[in-house]
Amino acid sequence: MIKISVVVPFYNPPLHLFAECLRALKKLNPYEVILVDDCSSDTHAVQMAQTSGFVYLKTPYQSGFDGLPENLGVRHATGEYICRVDADDVLLELPESIESDIHFGRLTRVKSPEGITIEELILAPRAISNGLVAKKEIFTRYPRAEDGNVYGDVLFALRVLHNQHTYSVHPNVNYIYHKHPASIQNSKPLFHHRMRHIQTVARFCQLEQIDPQQSIRYLEMAMMNVRYGSGSLKRVMKKREEGES
Repeated sequence: MIKISVVVPFYNPPLHLFAECLRALKKLNPYEVILVDDCSSDTHAVQMAQTSGFVYLKTPYQSGFDGLPENLGVRHATGEYICRVDADDVLLELPESIESDIHFGRLTRVKSPEGITIEELILAPRAISNGLVAKKEIFTRYPRAEDGNVYGDVLFALRVLHNQHTYSVHPNVNYIYHKHPASIQNSKPLFHHRMRHIQTVARFCQLEQIDPQQSIRYLEMAMMNVRYGSGSLKRVMKKREEGES
């Protein structure tokens, strides 16, 4: 069995979902589970984490985003591999072996990342980093963004795809991706999320030093997402088909 450290950032998670998350991890019994508290004000959630039997860490201040607690958990991890799990989701399985650089989970409610490309992820961004397993060195090479101006999970995925890391996808659904009213996705209007995605793509181009012409192309794709949402991918595919016919 490969040594996987599961990192779970949390801040005032819904208690019933947090309890379900922890029960599932105890059942899986990975090499290590690290719960990273982003200075939660909910004492019940903190007590639940502290008495779970897992490693408990706390950020030096309340950051408001997952980047700081995730990076803290990665730094303290002793496993060879890291798996990132949201505190309100459920991890059902972990891979017994990994031959690729990255092993994507297969999430409920999210299209599988099989065959995913940079262009597709820009035109139709989605959560494909939850349940992802990779060597610790990959997580340290591409640390999660700690500010709220970008989507850290999408930025991470764009960077690993750009650098052509090999990847595999779990053969069956192994991650339950919950949706609840208090989530960040439901707390802001849709236009806000699409504008944040543009900043994510811009950050990706800066970090990876993408040449200006390609950067403009990627940003134009991100702008299509602002205008048409995930439907922008269908529009691009349709234009390609019309051009080939």
